[in-house]
Amino acid sequence: MAIRRVTPGRGAVRYGLIGPGSHAQENLLPALAELDAAVLTAVAARRPDAAAEAARRWGAELWTDDWTDLVDGDGGPAVDCLVVAGSPALHAEVLERGLAAGISVFAEKPPAPDTATLERLVAVERAAPSGTVAFVGFNFPYGQSYRKLRDTLRPHGTLRTLDVRMVSAKPASPVWGSATVEDSLLQGLGTHAVDLALREMGVPDRITARRADIDARRRAFRILLEYADGRLATLLVGNYSNRLEYRCELVTDEGVVGCLDHFNTLTVARPATAPGTGFLDGKETLRYDWPGRRGGYGRTGYATELESFHRSVVRGGPGDSPLSSCLDVYRVLDEVRRQTGVPA
Repeated sequence: MAIRRVTPGRGAVRYGLIGPGSHAQENLLPALAELDAAVLTAVAARRPDAAAEAARRWGAELWTDDWTDLVDGDGGPAVDCLVVAGSPALHAEVLERGLAAGISVFAEKPPAPDTATLERLVAVERAAPSGTVAFVGFNFPYGQSYRKLRDTLRPHGTLRTLDVRMVSAKPASPVWGSATVEDSLLQGLGTHAVDLALREMGVPDRITARRADIDARRRAFRILLEYADGRLATLLVGNYSNRLEYRCELVTDEGVVGCLDHFNTLTVARPATAPGTGFLDGKETLRYDWPGRRGGYGRTGYATELESFHRSVVRGGPGDSPLSSCLDVYRVLDEVRRQTGVPA
């Protein structure tokens, strides 16, 4: 029998990647490779050699050093969807042009360099052809361990407090065109922390923010979100750790506490005096562990968020992480900047 070529399944969604940097190749492309009925067709990068090498490595047939070729090149669009992982300014350009052309776009956070640009993109999102999906890549709420936390707590009351700690070694200098390390930190970790809080608690009635200058380039921000019904969310973001550290604690009105340490360990506890019976009385705790070697892309949320985007594209929208949902995140961070003296 003659040798045969394996071709994508019938009806496979054609993906194009813009920005094959370390994040895309370590997280997004392996997660994309796990999707059924999805095929990486094209790669775009500023450097031709980087685009060609990524295309060879990940099996894409096309590559280019001009991403606009994927949207309106000769013969029309080369892809059905775009995944973009670059700077906020690049994300905004791809979203604006892609959505207007009816091409669905998965953009890593942050999707825009500032609130005014995001407001313009939301208008583009609303005017896009039917079935066109815009999706912002916030991986933390899509992680399997975080979803287990929420599923475990959901039968045991409504959330009253949320505490999130996200600290890292980066950024050590301004990135993404920002003027300061502080703004870069808020765009990076700050968007993640605020997005997680707003998904769970909604838009706050009051915002209080403070900044600590640890040394010449290391900062910590403490953000308190207060709600009229007495709920609280406290967020800590900083660039003073030697690695990414992520911790999230949720408490329900039944006194049940769930704590997720990084993406790996979830513990759930309940005081003996809390209402209800039969669930973790006394000093008992329930513990789940996700070893780092097991289910990495699902555990961290990269596979799950791309799967959600893909399902939305296949069914013709809408997505569950749209541009419009980011507006309140940006507005909270604008207030944080105002209170802590960080220029946008």
